[in-house]
Amino acid sequence: LEQTSAPNPMGSVNPLQVYIFIAAWIWIIGMVILCGYTLISWIKMRHRLAESIPDGDNVYLSDTITSPFVFGILKPKIYLPYHLEEGNRAAVIAHEKAHIARKDHGWKLLGFLVLSVHWFNPLVWVAFILAGKDMEMSCDEAVIRKLGSHVRGAYSASLLTLATGHRIIAG
Repeated sequence: LEQTSAPNPMGSVNPLQVYIFIAAWIWIIGMVILCGYTLISWIKMRHRLAESIPDGDNVYLSDTITSPFVFGILKPKIYLPYHLEEGNRAAVIAHEKAHIARKDHGWKLLGFLVLSVHWFNPLVWVAFILAGKDMEMSCDEAVIRKLGSHVRGAYSASLLTLATGHRIIAG
C-alpha cells in the first residue's frame, strides 16, 4: 500500500488523493441518506399526527400511534394513543413531561446531528442508542420519585403494557 499510494512526481494524480476523494463521497452520500431518511420519516409522522385531538395541557390524542412520545423541537407536544388506559395516563404524562423539562428532544437532535456526521463510526451509534435508553430510564426514575415508590408496580405494568400491547397483571 505504501508503494502504490506514494506520490509519483511523473504521474498525473496521487493515488492517495483518489482514495480520499472516494472516501469523502461515500461519507457525504451516507450523510445524505441518513438525513433524507430522517426527514421523510419526520414528514410522515407530521401527517399521521395532523388529525390528533387536543386533550389539554399540551397533550394530544391520536389513533395512529401505539405508544406515547414527545414530538417537536421548539414547541414539543405530548402525543398519547387513544387506547391508553386512564389509570396509566397520569404516570405516562408525567414521564413525557419529564422529557420536556429535561429538554431531551433537543439533546436527541444534537445527538442525531453528531450521528449524521459520524455515521460510519459504530461507537457513535452505540452512544446514541445508549443515550436514548438513559433518557428513558432517567425519566422513569423521575416519575417514581415524583409519584412515590408505591406506584412502582403499577408504573412498571403500564410500561410493559405499552411495550407489548397486552395487558399485564400487576401484583
